[in-house]
Amino acid sequence: MSEDDNESIYPIANWDIGPIEEHQLVVFRPHFISSPEQTAEDAEVSRYYALTVTQAKELKEALETAIMMLEKK
Repeated sequence: MSEDDNESIYPIANWDIGPIEEHQLVVFRPHFISSPEQTAEDAEVSRYYALTVTQAKELKEALETAIMMLEKK
């Protein structure tokens, strides 16, 4: 993602995450800030998103890579 993108950015304030063992899924539900006046306590709660174990591992790796890039600077 570049700074030139004109997409709106919604900061994540919190999240719910956990496994659904019988389906071998990881579910993720972000809580996000939708306006500058909103506090973390009043964050919007999104819907649940399901990831396969493979997708969850790929997301973990992508987050670790992004963090490493930021920590180098």
